[in-house]
Amino acid sequence: MNLSNYPLIKILFPYIIGIFWAYYGSFSLGFCRILMVFIGIILLFSMVFIRFRHYKWQSLKTFLIIVGFLFAGMAATILRISPHRSESQKHVLSHETCWTARIIDFPVEREKSMKTVVEILQSASGQPLREKMLLYVQKDSSAQKLRYGDLLFVSFEPEEISPPKNPDAFDNQKYMSRKGIFYTGYVRNGHWEKIGRKVPNLFREMSRRMQQRLSQTFVLTGMSGREYDIIRAILLGDDDTMEPALKASYAAAGVSHILCVSGMHVGIIFMIIDFILKPLDLFRSTRILKVLLLLAVIWLYASITGLSPSVTRSATMFTFVSVGSLMRRNTNVFHSLLASLFILLVINPLYLFEVGFQLSYSAVFSIVWFQPIIAGLYTCKTRVGHYFWELLSVSVAAQIGTFPISIYYFGQFPNYFILSNLSVITLSFIVMITGILLLSVSWVPILAKWGAWLLTKEIRLMNGIISLIEKLPGSVTTNIDYSVPQVIFLYLCILLVLITLKYHRRITGWLAYVSFALFSFCFGIRKMELLRQNDVTVYAIRNVSAIDFCYRQQAILFSDSIHSEEDSQYDYSIRNHARKQHAVRRFVSVDTTAFDAPFLCKRGPFIRYGDKTFYLLKRKERLHQTTLKAAVDVLILQHNPVQKPEEVADILTFKKVMADETVSKYYKERWRKWCKERGVEFQE
Repeated sequence: MNLSNYPLIKILFPYIIGIFWAYYGSFSLGFCRILMVFIGIILLFSMVFIRFRHYKWQSLKTFLIIVGFLFAGMAATILRISPHRSESQKHVLSHETCWTARIIDFPVEREKSMKTVVEILQSASGQPLREKMLLYVQKDSSAQKLRYGDLLFVSFEPEEISPPKNPDAFDNQKYMSRKGIFYTGYVRNGHWEKIGRKVPNLFREMSRRMQQRLSQTFVLTGMSGREYDIIRAILLGDDDTMEPALKASYAAAGVSHILCVSGMHVGIIFMIIDFILKPLDLFRSTRILKVLLLLAVIWLYASITGLSPSVTRSATMFTFVSVGSLMRRNTNVFHSLLASLFILLVINPLYLFEVGFQLSYSAVFSIVWFQPIIAGLYTCKTRVGHYFWELLSVSVAAQIGTFPISIYYFGQFPNYFILSNLSVITLSFIVMITGILLLSVSWVPILAKWGAWLLTKEIRLMNGIISLIEKLPGSVTTNIDYSVPQVIFLYLCILLVLITLKYHRRITGWLAYVSFALFSFCFGIRKMELLRQNDVTVYAIRNVSAIDFCYRQQAILFSDSIHSEEDSQYDYSIRNHARKQHAVRRFVSVDTTAFDAPFLCKRGPFIRYGDKTFYLLKRKERLHQTTLKAAVDVLILQHNPVQKPEEVADILTFKKVMADETVSKYYKERWRKWCKERGVEFQE
């Protein structure tokens, strides 16, 4: 691949580096203004040097372009992640409690609340604001009627979204900050009132109504249960009602991507419409009409599915590919992909940190690069065999591009991905076509009835295949742990292998070996670190006590309600951290009176671990004065101990106090104040 044929790379790579630099650095808005000045200066110099055609100026012009787009990436990112608030606005957010707000996202019903995003328009005192907040409204019959665009007068205290309290847990603070949301709040019944309605985006509102109308059409044809949930997810991109167990089954089979509308679904719609409009390829004027119709259908479908980031990405990619095809540049798909990637990152540089964005583009680029090589390894003589070989080559190519990222984020690999992709993706294609046909004939009762029956059978067959693959021995390899350097080395190795296969260069083959050796070397370093690990973790889980002692690759988890890895609280709060520890874990009730392990001993509320002693102080437990003070290193508070700190200090000597999430704010504050006065370390 000759990089000179792809000039976008020269500006895309420095722009991406600038995004990373700004995101992981610590830069202020003032620094962003300085960057804007430098970008202006670079632009002026570029306009001057563009007149000089001599080759000796080329290097300088290239350097200016690279630096300019590096600074542009930094500036765009800083503007996105830095909230623009004046001192008066900060004061209002920290002191006022009554607001005029508008709902700017579709409310989602949860167990005890309605979750949505609002834009605070002004405070009760009249201070204008433009602050997005994540809002939870206590659920009742009135709250369930909240709609997109409703104007509310609400009373609540905004709180900054906090970082994760547990190690290696999902960072909701970073995730929401990428959406420009830094505050959250909870509104109780009677503390809000609807005062009007003003839809912020009529196009989005119309799209939502169309999605709901199409969902209702499936209901009217007689679809229900899991089959209804599946067709809504596959065709309309709405998986709110789908059972978590069903999602887990699809993930274990390696085909969870079919449950959220993405590039595959947009591609299927593209193929169907392209086939229908094939006669328009005869003349250039009709080819233009065909492309316009294709783009209209793609973006209409994207809007129906809610214009989620994954659908928007895919629609943008197909837009560039379609326009490139019209311009007789259909061989330059790579350039079209680079263009779509650059445009999306200009619109929002923080897309780069979305897992779906990374998986989408790594899959597509890998298919473009690897699929022709894999497909060329074997030639099928039959049409059916050729179809399945093409499908297999696409599946393997996509897996090559996505598995390093997928393993890094999710820690598992579907071992039968080829089997599941060959069967389920083919079926999902048929399901989508049947679903579209069903919507088309839904106004004819007899056709709608038979169409719904056929669609139900197809989805049941697909679910049955998924269930069968999930039950196969060794269907999923779990608890895989890659570091960021390993992901980089692995992708470098994949890229070098691609160059070696395509251009037969020996040096790139050796470099691929070196990259893989460095990837493997990281495992050795990690193994040495694991053999030295000596950690004590008090997990922050609401209304749950969980204390983990990990020595080398053995761990003991003391808890009052988590007794196995299948527990939902373990899955949400502990599993990812446990995966990185690579430890064999035993689960023991925290109320166990006596327990012994090679590296730990528990007697009553005392736990001896290494050279440290821990004491578990609970609500009903009351310490009594003895002749000698007992000395412990760490006092762990659980379930709101009522005994006063000074009384405990008269009986126990301790260097540090820790409080888990079973302790209320009142008791935490009492202990925090006492510890501060006595110079004792306090941690929650």
